[in-house]
Amino acid sequence: MPIYEYECGSCGRTFELLVSRSKATSNPPCEHCGSEETERIMSGFFGRSSSGGGDTASVGSSCAGCTASSCAGCVR
Repeated sequence: MPIYEYECGSCGRTFELLVSRSKATSNPPCEHCGSEETERIMSGFFGRSSSGGGDTASVGSSCAGCTASSCAGCVR
């Protein structure tokens, strides 16, 4: 089963859940406040630089404000 990340529209917190694919389309209540106003969000992930340097960097939600033309420009 995949792990999905959700954000609560009421309290703004994010949480992860192990959810079967058949239930992935329904949003669970918030683990923190119990609100039904949750939305599945794109999770960040770790990736390797294509430059071969071997550095690992977090890629995903923190890239929202990035102005680089590709993720390779962000990984150092």
